[in-house]
Amino acid sequence: DNSMKRLDQISKNVLQNALRFTGRLRVVEAPRNTGNNDEEGPKTHQPGVTIAYALDQYGKDGVRKKMTRGGGGGGGGGDNADAKWGNTRRLAACFDPLDGSGNADAAICTGTVFGVFDADSGFKGGETPDLRDAASLSRAVLQPGNKLLAAGYCLYSSTTMLVFTLGGGTHGFTLDHTINEFVLTHPNMQIPKRGNIYSCNEAYSGGWDDKFMNYLNRLKIGQGETGQRYTQRYVGSMVGDVHRTLMYGGIFCCPSDTEVHHKGNLQLVYKSAPMAYILEHAGGKATDGNVNLLSVQPNYVHERSPCFMGSPEDMDELMTYLGDKDEGGASQ
Repeated sequence: DNSMKRLDQISKNVLQNALRFTGRLRVVEAPRNTGNNDEEGPKTHQPGVTIAYALDQYGKDGVRKKMTRGGGGGGGGGDNADAKWGNTRRLAACFDPLDGSGNADAAICTGTVFGVFDADSGFKGGETPDLRDAASLSRAVLQPGNKLLAAGYCLYSSTTMLVFTLGGGTHGFTLDHTINEFVLTHPNMQIPKRGNIYSCNEAYSGGWDDKFMNYLNRLKIGQGETGQRYTQRYVGSMVGDVHRTLMYGGIFCCPSDTEVHHKGNLQLVYKSAPMAYILEHAGGKATDGNVNLLSVQPNYVHERSPCFMGSPEDMDELMTYLGDKDEGGASQ
């Protein structure tokens, strides 16, 4: 645990310094839980989640700069990208610096997750927050995943991959060490319509819902819709597990349980929502077991939520057991 805490602290510092070094971002650390709400996780250790806003959209004095066409940072993509980003007033991003840090000593894959929002959409009633204030900046990312403008992750494994979406397709880039640049290697990624792998931590299955357990049991013995036995693959690093699901198909699950994780074990704002956004724009689906995961409104930065995401046909089958009100978390 101590080595994991130290690694989280180091990775947070490295990320924050790298973001500051660009000269275009203000960076703060998300507020930590100080109450007794166990749904936010252990009080002794919480990830050093980083929140940033783009200084090139308004100066260090907080005065918004006049935007020109395409000046919102669309990064290419034609008129649609210009329209989407040009109407954005201010950008705020949340980062999980090192997902899977507990596995690092075993040389198991880790990753960095990020999501980008229109900062002002997080405030109601015409409020104009001062994003130089850390508390206001934290509030700026308390938005449902369907308000994301972009999301992505870096996977640190046998290769270093950057996978992201601006909302119009998901694309994968691989780090080429010979030129020290990310090269487009996986354009327009599409998750298979169905897989034969389920990914979850069955150590907590004693507290899982009977409907979900029935679904898993039928997959294991080949009595699901395909008649094929599914196999389990679970790394314990969310980025690695979801990336495999994106590449090979199947389903990734982190349900709630009655014993330890009453609201699941993954934080919504900076883990499950950005990953669900990426998968949905690659043809996948996501749910919290009741509604589309991207429609869930977070109330605080470290809030957790059950999550299920994966191939569309696998998700549709799962929903026949869970009864998702949004019919499997269909893509928006």
